[in-house]
Amino acid sequence: MTEKTTKGKKFVKDLGIYTIGNIGSKLVTFLLIPLYTFFIPDPSAFGYYDVCLNTIFCLIPIIGMQLTDGSFRFLIDNKDETRRKDVITFVYKVLIRNSLIAIAIGVIVACIFDIRYIWLSIGLGLAQTFYDVMLQVVRGLGHTKRFMSAGIINAILIALISFFLIAVLDLGIPGIFISNIISRFLTVAIMDCSLGITRKYFSFKAVNKTLNHEIYRYCLPLIPSALCWWFVTGNNLYFLQYFSGLDATGLYGFVGRFTGILYILCFIFYQTWQQNAIEQYNSPDRDEFFSNIFNNYLYLLTGLTICFPFALRLIYPWIIGPEFQTSDQYLFAGSIYVMISALASFFEIGYQCSKQTKRILPSLCIAILINLTCNFFFVQWWSIYGIIFSNILTWIAMLIYRAIDTRKFMKISFHRIGLLTVPLLIIFCIIYQTTDSAISDIVSISAFLIVYVIFMPSQFKQAILRLAKSNIHP
Repeated sequence: MTEKTTKGKKFVKDLGIYTIGNIGSKLVTFLLIPLYTFFIPDPSAFGYYDVCLNTIFCLIPIIGMQLTDGSFRFLIDNKDETRRKDVITFVYKVLIRNSLIAIAIGVIVACIFDIRYIWLSIGLGLAQTFYDVMLQVVRGLGHTKRFMSAGIINAILIALISFFLIAVLDLGIPGIFISNIISRFLTVAIMDCSLGITRKYFSFKAVNKTLNHEIYRYCLPLIPSALCWWFVTGNNLYFLQYFSGLDATGLYGFVGRFTGILYILCFIFYQTWQQNAIEQYNSPDRDEFFSNIFNNYLYLLTGLTICFPFALRLIYPWIIGPEFQTSDQYLFAGSIYVMISALASFFEIGYQCSKQTKRILPSLCIAILINLTCNFFFVQWWSIYGIIFSNILTWIAMLIYRAIDTRKFMKISFHRIGLLTVPLLIIFCIIYQTTDSAISDIVSISAFLIVYVIFMPSQFKQAILRLAKSNIHP
């Protein structure tokens, strides 16, 4: 077996593990949509909830100081137990300190302003931060199966607690907050108790100032980058709320929940790619390996982006309340910008591999300028479509910038088959927007799959076969 084949098999195996670990916890978001829309049939209520979530996502990089990336990066290639103890101790100390500061600021803000759901928002922000960091610590320590089980445990807890709080106790939006807070903290406790991470690796006396500064140098540039990333993706809701109201914000939020399924699949790939790219960064055939991964990923993304909205629209009337069903018209265009953002994220790993994380910031600053300008004009004119079109232009600009800038760290060669993606996306997007019958959707999916299989690269076929075998025989 060649080294190239071994790398490919390892990548596929890791992809299978991360798929199982993520798909359960993320799929629950999709499965709970009928529960939410039938028991809380008010788009404006979800509009406000999404504004709260959007604000929470802004706070998480500050509270967590991007230790999700830092903890994983400094644990994955580190086998020294003393150094691991220093890393985890530092991470935990920072989390505890920042959480206390966040609570104190919350008390001050609550005394001055009357903000609905402020404590639930802070609680969810802390729960999500601890959950994300704990999972990356587990992953960095090499416990990939435990990482996988954590996602499943969290999914089960969210489903059970949400049903009880929303369907039985009729708590509405607060029930969504509470179920997510409880499930994440319980999952963190279960992971910690089962692996003994705190007992084994945490000590108030452990101090390694040199290592601490090294982690700071890695993580601190990621904080403004994460905030810029949030600003690019999150300012949309504020523009939409201002120009179109909370009802439109709620509809757009549900579009995001559905296209979020595609994002979840991209995130699974991102985690797999992150680990393998770091491990293979210094290998002699790095550029060839990276290029093959990118081109196969591009081909896979094109297929998912085209098939997903057509297939989803077939079952839309049965899985979502009547007040939200008009949101199906935005699914295809929303899927396109998720695809482009995923490709831009692919190149971000080049900065992480080289530990040049400060170079992430310029592309995000450019994206912010483009996004703000486009949102200001397009949202006034086209409401939800304006946001989607603005996002597409933003991510295209970021993708081009990063593809050029990261050539200092990795040289990606583009295969000719990738040129098919642009015309295919445009053609099927037009078909989606101009037809709305079940028969036309089925015919469109069938026609695309025929073209997709005919032009499928041989390496992509081999990757699919390896993935199938790894899931059947783990």
